[in-house]
Amino acid sequence: MNAFMGYFTSSIYLPATSAMKDEFKVDITTINATVSLFVFIIGIAPLYWAPLSERIGRRWVYTTGMLFYTIFTIVCALSPNVAVFFVFRLLQGVFACVGQAVGGGSAADLFLPHERGMAMSFYIVGTVLGPAVAPIIGGFVTQYLGWRWIFHIMSIMGGFLTIINFLFLKETLYTPHDPSDAPDNVSIFTKMKFNPLITLLLFKEPRVVWVCIPTSLAFGFFYLLVTVLPITFTSVYSFSTSSVGLCFLAGGIGNVIGCIFSGLVSDRLFSWQVKRNNNVRIPEYRLTPVYIGVPFSIVGILIYGWCLQFKVNSYVSLLGFGSYCFGIMYTITVISTYLVEILPKKSASVVSLANFSRNLVSMVFSLLAVIIDTGLGHGWTYTMIAIILLIAYLTCIPVVQRYAIKWGH
Repeated sequence: MNAFMGYFTSSIYLPATSAMKDEFKVDITTINATVSLFVFIIGIAPLYWAPLSERIGRRWVYTTGMLFYTIFTIVCALSPNVAVFFVFRLLQGVFACVGQAVGGGSAADLFLPHERGMAMSFYIVGTVLGPAVAPIIGGFVTQYLGWRWIFHIMSIMGGFLTIINFLFLKETLYTPHDPSDAPDNVSIFTKMKFNPLITLLLFKEPRVVWVCIPTSLAFGFFYLLVTVLPITFTSVYSFSTSSVGLCFLAGGIGNVIGCIFSGLVSDRLFSWQVKRNNNVRIPEYRLTPVYIGVPFSIVGILIYGWCLQFKVNSYVSLLGFGSYCFGIMYTITVISTYLVEILPKKSASVVSLANFSRNLVSMVFSLLAVIIDTGLGHGWTYTMIAIILLIAYLTCIPVVQRYAIKWGH
């Protein structure tokens, strides 16, 4: 549930952008900027939360994060102008992402290596379930109650999670039974003093860089798609605000199925390859399932783009959207499991670093979404995306599989 809140918060008001634009008397680019910068914030803030959780424990990061998230969400709901909304929306993002920052570490704390594929898939389901249901809720709430009620609802959810975390969440980070055995037996305030940007040093590991490239591009293109989806389906198919919200369900279903299917396939295929290799574990075996998901992304995005171009039935367009989401979330889950496999002691940090790279690219593409889609047209925009992704996946993953041993485990 904590991981759910990040992307849920980022996408719930996508159907409300037009209503917010009218109330604040600004252009759509300004409102889209709040989406883009929020995505950037929930990418960069985990660079602090993840290593902090590895120093003071997971529980207090979850709990304090949700507390401050609730406070800043209330202010967003009451914002008298776009400037106040902008500032507190960014502060909301800083704390909305604690679940996605720490969740990968919690999965590594609780599960053995051969079980982590399924564990990571359930963790990532939590993160991607948000974009599945958020725009649907946002569309209906905006149409019948007004956009401010979106933030009232989120503040209620945040308050509920704060209480649940405080009362029931247990610490999962290992600490020695004898405090004198702890190598960092210092005060909690001393542990909180560190350079959060040190997480970026994990990019010195070539395997991390190479596997992050295709997933960052895929996720960035996903945000390009969803940023212009409300405008696109309103203009092409004359959908209402609530109907536009329902369109996101196709992508959400693809996201969830992709994550779950990845968990089912990843552990089984990994165990089978280890057994064939005389029970010698090679982390790059975790990357083999990626090739199953790539065709779904490529074919899905082409179907989506050209169906919009020629105004084919909306159900076919949404089928392509769902296929694309299945493929990218399947591959993101596989690669996240691989990152935990190669750096188990820095699991939360490396998963947060991958999240940072995805969100950085997403911010750029969501800002450029209207320009690209308008300039190239629907069909060629998504054809360009398909070509770039095909090259990225079929270059980066084989490079890691071939040279990982040379780079050293």
